[in-house]
Amino acid sequence: MGRKATGEIIMETKNKTHGKFWTLLRQTAGYNPAYKEEIKSGVVSHYSNGRTSSLSELYDKYPECYERMIYEMKLESFQSPQSKSKYDPESDIWRKRVIASICNWLDRNGVYFEDTRAKTTYAKGVACRAANCGNFNKISVSRLEEIYNTFVRKNRVSVNIELEEQSLLALNLERALQQIKHDHNLN
Repeated sequence: MGRKATGEIIMETKNKTHGKFWTLLRQTAGYNPAYKEEIKSGVVSHYSNGRTSSLSELYDKYPECYERMIYEMKLESFQSPQSKSKYDPESDIWRKRVIASICNWLDRNGVYFEDTRAKTTYAKGVACRAANCGNFNKISVSRLEEIYNTFVRKNRVSVNIELEEQSLLALNLERALQQIKHDHNLN
């Protein structure tokens, strides 16, 4: 703890556990927990340009090196296969598209739910059945694209049928109106 000139006590905090570092290190390709200390020493030594292999010393004496190390490890973690399995932005986009297209199809077919969550859950179930997969988040991007395109086509067909039905209805109404005019000599 330190003191300001006004006598106010300041709490000095230090990164005692280096949790961010250890989390990122576990996501590194080729990480093996049996060799975590050796891997840590090698990474720290690399980022300190051989000045230290101690994580605490790197943090205390070379904060710019520590920050660069964390930043570069974060970048690497976004590109690693382990990270891709956790979060892939492309898959996320396709999942949202699939849910939206299925929900649109459900709406067009008059299927209503008590709330949005129920509709979303049902749409995910439809997608899982279409992909023959038990977990919506495990459906591959290529399969998500196929499911999306299928439901977009279904929605398009539905729109075309509605337009055709509206045209037939308008034509029948026009014929009925003409028949009424003819029957009552209103021409």
